[in-house]
Amino acid sequence: MNESLIFNSLPHRFPFLFVDKVISIAEDEIVAIKNVTINEWFFVGHFPNNPILPGVIIIEAVAQTAGILFLSKFEQKDKYLALLLGVENFKFKKIIKPGDSLTIKVKKIKMKKIGDNYFPFAYAQVFVNQEIVAEGNLNFALKKNENT
Repeated sequence: MNESLIFNSLPHRFPFLFVDKVISIAEDEIVAIKNVTINEWFFVGHFPNNPILPGVIIIEAVAQTAGILFLSKFEQKDKYLALLLGVENFKFKKIIKPGDSLTIKVKKIKMKKIGDNYFPFAYAQVFVNQEIVAEGNLNFALKKNENT
């Protein structure tokens, strides 16, 4: 389920795929894992002697996790593209370092349909060792993929 669900739902690939494993997925909620390793390309410059996971990478990992949740509902997942439209009230509470394992929980709050497109809203929490390290709201567009 894991690898095929991730690769069939997301167009992202290395080095810009930030979901390692899906732990569980339900109608309105998903839990996924991102293992943070020292070999990540962004640690070369962020920061050379004090590697800290950039906040934008945390948000991208959350957005990709949400994309899996939303696109898993479609029989033909490649017919839609999940696009991040906005981030609201996203807070970073702790520094994340290499060796940490992120547990990403995303819950769908609501979804609007306009024409052929869908607009889901989500709340996300990111944990390291069961402690919240980041949380906030995101909104998306599920746009018809013109390349299929």
